[in-house]
Amino acid sequence: MSQFNPNMTKAELVNRFRDVNPSYNSMTDDTAYRIIIRKFPQYKLNEELEFEYKPEDGTGIIDALGKVWKDGYNRSLQGMSEAIATNKDQVYDLGNYHPGLIADLGAGIASFFMPLDFATTVLGGGIGGFATKGVARKLIYRKLLKNRASKDVANKAALKASAFQQKLASKAGGGAGALGLYSGAGEALNEYLSDGTISPGKVVKAGAKGVVLGGMTGGTDAFLTQAGAGVVSRTLAEVAGFGTASPLLEGRAPTIEDWAHAGGMILGIKGVNKVATTGFNKLNEFRKNAMQPELRFESVPDELKYQEGFSRATQKTSQQRMDDIYADKKGRNKFKVIGEDKDNMFVKFFAKKESEKMPKDIFYTYNRLVENVNIEPNKLRKIYIDDIRSMEKELNYSKKMKETNRALVKGDVTIPRTLKELSNVERGEYRKKLQFESELKKQITKLEKDGILHAKPRYSVFLDEMLPAPAKKLFDYFRPARNVGTIDPARRIYIAKVDKFVVDQRRTLAETYDLMNINGFNKKNPTTEQVKNLSRAMNIPESQVKKNYWELLTDAVEQGVEIPETIAYKQITDFLFNKATESGVKIPGYFDRYVASILKPNVAEKIFSDVYKLADIVSKQAKRDLKGDYKMYSLKDDVIDMIIQAMNNPETFAKNKPGEAKFLNRIIKKTIPSLSKETRETYETILGGLPKLEELSPFKAMSLMGRLTYGEVFRMDGNLEKSRKYKLPKNLYERDIRKLLGIYSANVARRSSEVKHFGREGKIYENLLQNARQEDIAIMRELHNHVMGTIGRNRNYNLNPGIKDFMQKVMEWETSTKIALGTATAMNLSQFAISSALSAGYWRFTKGAYLYHTDKDFKRQVDASGANLYKYINEMMGISQQGDISKKVVGRLTDISQFNRINSINNILAAASARVLIDDLVAISSGKRGFGLGRTGSKQWADATLTKMGIDPKSIKKGKISNTNMIDAIGKFAIKSQLQKDILADPLVLNRPAMKPFLQFKSFGFRQYKFIVDTLKHDLSLGNFMPILRLAAGGMATGAVSLKAKELLKQLASGEKAYDPSTFFETDGREIVENIAAIGAFGFLGDFLMAGLEEGKTVTNALIFFVSPPFVSDIEGFFQFLENMERDYKNYRGDFIKRAFPRGLKMTGSPLLRDLSKRFETKGLKESRIKFLRGRKRTQILDALVKSSSKEDYQRALDDIRDWNKAYPLYPITVSDIGRKEVIKRKMQKAKKRREV
Repeated sequence: MSQFNPNMTKAELVNRFRDVNPSYNSMTDDTAYRIIIRKFPQYKLNEELEFEYKPEDGTGIIDALGKVWKDGYNRSLQGMSEAIATNKDQVYDLGNYHPGLIADLGAGIASFFMPLDFATTVLGGGIGGFATKGVARKLIYRKLLKNRASKDVANKAALKASAFQQKLASKAGGGAGALGLYSGAGEALNEYLSDGTISPGKVVKAGAKGVVLGGMTGGTDAFLTQAGAGVVSRTLAEVAGFGTASPLLEGRAPTIEDWAHAGGMILGIKGVNKVATTGFNKLNEFRKNAMQPELRFESVPDELKYQEGFSRATQKTSQQRMDDIYADKKGRNKFKVIGEDKDNMFVKFFAKKESEKMPKDIFYTYNRLVENVNIEPNKLRKIYIDDIRSMEKELNYSKKMKETNRALVKGDVTIPRTLKELSNVERGEYRKKLQFESELKKQITKLEKDGILHAKPRYSVFLDEMLPAPAKKLFDYFRPARNVGTIDPARRIYIAKVDKFVVDQRRTLAETYDLMNINGFNKKNPTTEQVKNLSRAMNIPESQVKKNYWELLTDAVEQGVEIPETIAYKQITDFLFNKATESGVKIPGYFDRYVASILKPNVAEKIFSDVYKLADIVSKQAKRDLKGDYKMYSLKDDVIDMIIQAMNNPETFAKNKPGEAKFLNRIIKKTIPSLSKETRETYETILGGLPKLEELSPFKAMSLMGRLTYGEVFRMDGNLEKSRKYKLPKNLYERDIRKLLGIYSANVARRSSEVKHFGREGKIYENLLQNARQEDIAIMRELHNHVMGTIGRNRNYNLNPGIKDFMQKVMEWETSTKIALGTATAMNLSQFAISSALSAGYWRFTKGAYLYHTDKDFKRQVDASGANLYKYINEMMGISQQGDISKKVVGRLTDISQFNRINSINNILAAASARVLIDDLVAISSGKRGFGLGRTGSKQWADATLTKMGIDPKSIKKGKISNTNMIDAIGKFAIKSQLQKDILADPLVLNRPAMKPFLQFKSFGFRQYKFIVDTLKHDLSLGNFMPILRLAAGGMATGAVSLKAKELLKQLASGEKAYDPSTFFETDGREIVENIAAIGAFGFLGDFLMAGLEEGKTVTNALIFFVSPPFVSDIEGFFQFLENMERDYKNYRGDFIKRAFPRGLKMTGSPLLRDLSKRFETKGLKESRIKFLRGRKRTQILDALVKSSSKEDYQRALDDIRDWNKAYPLYPITVSDIGRKEVIKRKMQKAKKRREV
């Protein structure tokens, strides 16, 4: 070549070589240059030398595993491919490393487990069966003959391969294919590494050699397997055969190194095949499990049949009673039976507004079902008697049993009775009893035939197959509640019942919410017309009505005022009454002007907190008791148990434990003055209703008061099934009709669903608990506290009341600063991209949004799903239901920041997307259409997705599903996609009140991660890859919008266009954190994680911030504030106060207030902050240059500098700051640190 100039361009150098060697003409300049430099290092150009400041990267996993693994990596297809890409002869320069026999064997095995090699081996094994059919036998014979093997040996080897053809398809074929493909690929890469070209002939030859050797080793394995040889013997024989045959095929004698190499090859391929086969089997098992419905019918345990049948029969007869219409003998005065007690029926006449009692004698003698009005009395009596006899026969009653049961109705079992001896009431009650028993028998028969719903047995390849029991138990803390515990039927039946409980409860709430919404009970303020109507009806000035409209509307209902709003209220309460009655809830009667008597939530909580306070005083007093009679109650928990016993039945407690009753009486009299105003008012009211001179009046008054509030705080449905015995002061009750409807509907929804699935007295739950395994009992009990609504007050799951109140304020502060005064609203703009649109698709998401605003029926169905019932803010704010001022302030701040509005929009759009998705799934399942990429139009995918959403594909009739199924499925989709609280999908610890302050905001990150994983797992297992494409494309796009919105908020707050680390995409852990946050993989939780990367922070800060309770960073910030103020005082004396305000804003932990503080920084504060940032950015750029290996890396560093200098022109980073000297200096610093480890 002519005179070489190191300053010439790459193109000039390559063209000169092309003049000499035409083979470079087919290559790009970059490829040709890499090959030239590999062959002739002296021709390396100066423009490439600038990027040689790269120390050996000692951070990879291969580096940590030593030279054996490095050698294996160099030998692997993966390693050879990387060497080509990075212009190296080998990825790892091992110098004079000469492996011994064992190390050589180990490196050979290791090479097969590199990702590319693993895939090639598995693929080759799959196609290998074809390679051995005919071709392999001939090649084996010819090649062995050619390489000095005797005809007899060559012929026997070929015949063996042919004789075991069937086994070769699975064994030899797999080995032949694997070695053929692997050898061909290896030859191609080796040839390219040496001279930059690939010879097809050599590749084919290497592949054929691999097929031959694979056929031989596979044939050997098949022959020895049939002969009964063990695994070790077969493997040694294969190694010996391969190690001998391979050099013979090359025309040379075998060496020890050949056998070591053969051992690595054979063991490597066997290991890969074993891992791949096992892995594929597990994956297939995993795929099948993923496609199964969450709930399925299995046989019902014998011990549960009666209780479950009894509950179902109760619901069935309750529903029948609601449908039955009665009238007098002439068909007039129609009414319905809505309840009963021992002597009376509670009936509701159509012509009257209130229900009333009707003695059973009157009911059975003078009234009948409307369809029987025209039947003569004697004939009707005969029909009833025949009906009774028919049912006795159906129930297989013996003569003696008939007589005994009839006598029971009379109340005297000693005298046998005939039907004619029974009175109208007795005959009617007996007939009703037989009807129930008949229905009970039918329900039990149906249970035995169909079975009962069980939750799918939990399954996880990782948790259930790979982990030892202790580790598995540890991971149970992070598993969804539905998957924690054993696979025992009792637990799985209970989980299925909780699942159905949640669905039914939500449906009732959603339907009520929809009715409230339609009739204006969800509005903040009444309309002018509504104010005028109520003012005229109640004769109250409009100004007063406008001020207290919702409270006065409650008075209007109680007074029987008829205006559109009171009529609408009655329709809603009638709906709830019917829902509860149909579910089997026993309600004492119907009241036309019914308004639930519900204590204000904060009042009930204050009163019950005083019970805890009383327990403190009693336990302290017991310790000082001179006689020692009450030492056993020195523990606070024992005292609480004693007080609860007293509340349940004060008369019985006083009779059985007179000493404890007198002791409590004395303490209560002394303690009352120190309790809250609400408690004192309630106590005085109840005390006034007791006999004046009763000795234990204070004790009984406190016990009754505790029982009253216990029902409010714990059960939340005391107003549903029991009448109030004491009327407390009006100011203690909730009077806002909107809140009353909300609380009452929640009570009805919970209680009716509980009765439906667990029985009126909870006997189904007790039965399941009794038959559950010991390790499942605690799990079921905690879940049932959620079902019963008692989780918030059960002391087993809560903090001490005093600590609880304090932590409530802490959580409210965190919500204010991190959410309302943060940038979470901006980040939440992208939530749809990784939730509803990810699962349903962007077209369905867009179509759903359009139809929601244009189609009234579509909108009504979406709203009825209750998708927007759940409010993030309520879960964030805490562990108490008290509606005090601070909670209202937080609510107002989140309204102002539009956080609540964005969440509501996301909820509604998720439901609308689900509505469109379900239509498409039903159509595909019905065979009407199929469309899209990635099998998104397949019937299998549609059926599996419908099942996942709670819709049985078999329930589709004529291409449609029921309205109830549609609404339930829409609601379920919204719950999952919008990260709403789900007691079964969340780990138990996430919803445990005592843990909420420490896990605040963490639940949303967990749910977001789980939703994405479950969505991808479900769709990919069915061959649908669209969600992963949506996540990659849509998530990044919408994440960019969210980042821009966040940047604008920060600029608005700070007043400066500051350099934002999130705009720089670096190649370390910081980039990962920022990109995940940016695309919304944590939703708005990413904003909190990003807070750890704000100015002056590192990735470690971010991770600590992420895993620790939010208040920990605020405590740290507070002490940092004090330290800074102390230092400022020492340095600036009186002027230190100028720095206090901006430092105080930063201390709050609010991202926006932190940025706002920049507007108030002193010149010195601003200069210190920017100089610190500049120093850190300069270090990051130097580190990037140290790692750089291309011109593009250097260009990214320059772009980084340009962005910084644009943001902070007064504090620029210059070229000299990152010059060659500085890069070398940084490189030496890093190398020194590594040596000093």
